[in-house]
Amino acid sequence: MARRNNADRLGAPHPDAPTVPETTTESQADPLSFIVPTEFVALPSRGLHYPEGHALHGAESIEIKYMTAKEEDLLSSRSLIEKGLVLDRLIDSLLVNKQVRSRDLLIADRNAILIAARASGYGSDYGAKITCTDCGHADEYEYNLEEAVIQDPLGFDELGDIGVTQKTPETFEVTVPSSPVNIVFRLLNGHDERVMLDLSEKRKKKKVSDQLITDQLKQMIVSVMGHEDRDIIVRYVESLPLRDSRFLREIYDKVSPTITLRKGVVCNECGYEDDIIFPFTISFFWPDARV
Repeated sequence: MARRNNADRLGAPHPDAPTVPETTTESQADPLSFIVPTEFVALPSRGLHYPEGHALHGAESIEIKYMTAKEEDLLSSRSLIEKGLVLDRLIDSLLVNKQVRSRDLLIADRNAILIAARASGYGSDYGAKITCTDCGHADEYEYNLEEAVIQDPLGFDELGDIGVTQKTPETFEVTVPSSPVNIVFRLLNGHDERVMLDLSEKRKKKKVSDQLITDQLKQMIVSVMGHEDRDIIVRYVESLPLRDSRFLREIYDKVSPTITLRKGVVCNECGYEDDIIFPFTISFFWPDARV
């Protein structure tokens, strides 16, 4: 499976990047008439999983502004934080192309933008507390965001090797192992992430168990044996054998492009070596934890 180092992908220079225009009479009259610096962020999806007509169809990168005091205001808004809207608003504020909206982006592409914005705004060093899976000791570890690992989209031959057929840029078909049931699924975007977060919050308020696995399956499955009716899909997911549930989620992980903060660490307490993924904690955009 193809993987690329983020140093080759995020914030890469772009031949079409705008340059500061030559001084004109107007700019001399207005000392604040300048272009906010921008960068091009390489998309893990490479634009291959957006439908035709989408602003990012076939686009390998997207232009974002550097964070300014305006974005710092967004990150400091307790109202947006409490409503779970702060990262959506941040991405929307940073995007140069206003035809693109945060929630329309695939999750991997959203994460790539957030990582690039964090690196340009606060620096590439990111510290997080990691608990050793062997002895339970928690310690601080550092991660260089320039080393984020990207899993690229699979090619048609690679999809065929795992029994998946790409139907459209955004949908895929596979047959589950326990029965000859054909499933068409799609990659999740910001809208789906919001739906799943809202469902989780509602259950938390009602003090009922979360349903993260079935929520994901209900969002990603487009049709079951050609049936697109949501009631049929919900009933299928709720009666899905465990083997098929695990299979579908594993297939999804293989098909979906990702960007992860993965690094090998050694526990300072017991010496256990582990390959871990650094979490997106409160210190990611609030390194001083003052919100």
